[in-house]
Amino acid sequence: MVAKLPVPEYDPLKVINTVLNERKRYLQFYQSITDDLKEQVKLYLDASGDPGIIKPLNIRDYTNSDDEAESRKNSLINLYSPKPNKAPYEVLEKMRNEHGLLFCPSCGEDGSPGTLDHYLPKTVFPELAVCIANLTPMCSKCQGKKSSDYLTDDGLKAYLHPYYDEIPYILFHVDIASPFDKPSAFSVSLDNKVTGDLRRLVESHIQGVNFKNRFEKFCETKHLHLLRLIDKDRQDKDPMPAKYVVRLFLRQEQEKALNAWGAIYYQSVLNSPLLLEYLDHGELPQFI
Repeated sequence: MVAKLPVPEYDPLKVINTVLNERKRYLQFYQSITDDLKEQVKLYLDASGDPGIIKPLNIRDYTNSDDEAESRKNSLINLYSPKPNKAPYEVLEKMRNEHGLLFCPSCGEDGSPGTLDHYLPKTVFPELAVCIANLTPMCSKCQGKKSSDYLTDDGLKAYLHPYYDEIPYILFHVDIASPFDKPSAFSVSLDNKVTGDLRRLVESHIQGVNFKNRFEKFCETKHLHLLRLIDKDRQDKDPMPAKYVVRLFLRQEQEKALNAWGAIYYQSVLNSPLLLEYLDHGELPQFI
């Protein structure tokens, strides 16, 4: 996760109440699980979604057979796919399409995320399938990589939570290797100020969404784009020093988020004196 998002304005318990009140089928099951389901949502909110505290309900406790338990589990999961005239269809549509994000809050890649991820997977926690605080905007690449994972092999929290985990500073730095006209490598690493439990969690998170490989490939494209812009600027009568050009781009990217991919790249350029010297005085490649 690269940016903390505000918790959605919708009251999770009110949404749950509306959904449960609409149930027409399996009434005995929903009547038996309602109180515990609401308590599970309250626990989620109090525990900030921490999987070390929240354990899934055993659906078998509310049914008469294993087959019935599996069927009712699917019923709970299907609450996430309501028909247009059923709750919480409109809420989910607004959460998917009206979040105003220009980047994925899970990885930082540019683009407006068009899907919602269940932070605690609905296949494991079907009772949280429509818990609003459990639904976070995410790009399809991150969602495909994360899938239904939520714990490490050691049973620890595997992913940062966009609504509850604070990330107040830039997490990453990119080492840009020479030759700068076509760098041979971009190596991304965690900043030294990221320590302790947060470092472990960030490392787990970025591995889970395949951040490193994706971001380093992005840097290749971004770097060529910067070379082209510098080449054009040099053609002006009064070209700006490279650090001023880069600083302008950095401010624009940081308006999205401190850990948006462009922001990380441009900050790393500013932290690379040899690269800035090359951008001001080096021979730019002809192919740009």
